[in-house]
Amino acid sequence: MRPDILDKLGEAQDFCALTKSVLALCEPYGSVHAFRLTHNRGASRVACLIELESPKQQPALARALGARTLNGAVTLDIPVSREFGELAGAAPHATVLASPPMARLANQASV
Repeated sequence: MRPDILDKLGEAQDFCALTKSVLALCEPYGSVHAFRLTHNRGASRVACLIELESPKQQPALARALGARTLNGAVTLDIPVSREFGELAGAAPHATVLASPPMARLANQASV
């Protein structure tokens, strides 16, 4: 991936911020059909798969990002901070493993 894009995406502190940044990069290439994020806490990395509504635009998106494709989907391997996804005020080992609404539920359960 292009270093400037890696730096921008790597600044995200949680799934919400990362999702917004990735979707903003995709916007010039059309609507997103499918979007998946997988956080590897041990490696401090997030894998991202993006499928656009127009499969013809996917190679253009991959070229623009300096990314690769896997079975037609654009793939991103994003380094993130060790603190990525941690809940504010929660125990140090607690991390966000789901979407932001689930994070609020997890935070309420720990109170």
